[in-house]
Amino acid sequence: MEHIERCLFWKGELQRADLVDKFGVNPAQAATDFRDYMLAAPGNMDYNKSRKRYLPLPAFLPKFFHPESIDEFVGMASSAIEAEHWPLPHRLASSETLQAVVKAIRCREALEVRYQSMTDPKPSWRWLSPHAFASDGDRWHVRAFCHKRIEFRDFVLGRIIETRKSKPTDVVPTKDADWHTFVTVVLKPNPRLSMDQQAAIAFEHQMLPDYELKLRLRKSMLFYLNAKFSPQPNAVAAAHQVVVRIVQTEEEGIAGTMV
Repeated sequence: MEHIERCLFWKGELQRADLVDKFGVNPAQAATDFRDYMLAAPGNMDYNKSRKRYLPLPAFLPKFFHPESIDEFVGMASSAIEAEHWPLPHRLASSETLQAVVKAIRCREALEVRYQSMTDPKPSWRWLSPHAFASDGDRWHVRAFCHKRIEFRDFVLGRIIETRKSKPTDVVPTKDADWHTFVTVVLKPNPRLSMDQQAAIAFEHQMLPDYELKLRLRKSMLFYLNAKFSPQPNAVAAAHQVVVRIVQTEEEGIAGTMV
């Protein structure tokens, strides 16, 4: 039912092949699904004999899905509307690295890795005691105790060049205070924008009605949020449309969901 509505909404048409190719059903089953949909959502679509396909009716209103993002459309071929992805390089880690890190977390082991830090010109070997993964929206990190720096840090998975040995570790993940501490932050339109511009940014980011959006995240991820949204002094306001501030820091060890 959802796929039928996505085709009607984004492509503006629907054929049996849309269900046959997507779900591997036979044409007879696709015809039955169309009839079931028309019974469940009367007034949403009808069969056009001249075009030999189903079309949305003027009063079409999605019942089984709520369109929220253009990303849903980009993956659906349409002859009527073009959509192009901005080509960006993929930031990946090797399967060998992933397997070794996952095993180390699962088995509570320390892992020797050859890591390329951005503060050192050349990669170096170090021991890590990993305990969790986190994404900043652009890349994946492993949260680990670094036995070289004697502190918990984030390590970009794609910068782990190779792994070597592993051994039992006595590092306790609950000692990672920044991971187990949560902060609530508020995103707001940049106050240097005009009132109309702020209203547009608030609407775009669903900050209505008070022009604020609260997010709860682990303290260890706050660096990446600030890097994304905190403008530099004298920065052009239009280039930094959203600003962030800390509202509240929770007690260490409170369970929650990272955003």
